[in-house]
Amino acid sequence: MKILSILLLVSNFSFAQTTPDYAKEGRWATQVEDGLMDGEVVWLNANGHKFMSLYTPSETKTKRTALIIHGLGAHPDWAQVIRPLRVALSEKGWHTLSIQMPVLANDKKITEYLFLLTQADKRIKVAINYLQQQSLDADAIVSHSLGSVMSAHYLDNQQHSLKYFVAIGMPDLAVKYLANIRIPMLDLYGTDDIKPVLDSVNERLQASSNNKNYIQKKVNADHFFNDKDELLINEVSTWLK
Repeated sequence: MKILSILLLVSNFSFAQTTPDYAKEGRWATQVEDGLMDGEVVWLNANGHKFMSLYTPSETKTKRTALIIHGLGAHPDWAQVIRPLRVALSEKGWHTLSIQMPVLANDKKITEYLFLLTQADKRIKVAINYLQQQSLDADAIVSHSLGSVMSAHYLDNQQHSLKYFVAIGMPDLAVKYLANIRIPMLDLYGTDDIKPVLDSVNERLQASSNNKNYIQKKVNADHFFNDKDELLINEVSTWLK
């Protein structure tokens, strides 16, 4: 009886660690919908849970689409990095689909997000399937911070047809997923980036040594490219060309 109780306790603890904060996602969704200026809301479904994505069409006749993956505890219209890219890339010949990734409560550590990586995989896969159903090509995945860890995990563990990977402010947690990634990759970070990014520069470079199309670039910015939207947009859009 005691053993059963312990197993139940462990099981409940594990479940708690792997369950996203859906209430927080709901609050974000309401806030985003109320203030949305560019693009349209598309609701997708993974494992019976509806999650928000924002589709911003290009003004050009193209099928190329970039998936935009936000960072820690954020949403698909986050003012820093995410919104500037999802809107600007649509003006530079790309459709964009910015998707809500699983989030946890504010008091959770970034390492606890590792329990959500398989759920993040499923959301990315659902988003790609949606684009294909719309006769669009999921060509690129453009990610920031923890979103680059989730993206690297997906590329390392899933069959995919993505052609380009942009990782902005990619922290050390992504290193273990880089060795098997072979598609062209831009590892973009700032001179004033956060410690987990700056301390793992050489590790990321070494882990990607077998990727002939891996480029690592440092620019004059902080982790969120504050007051550097133009620099961010130029670096990402130029590389994607």
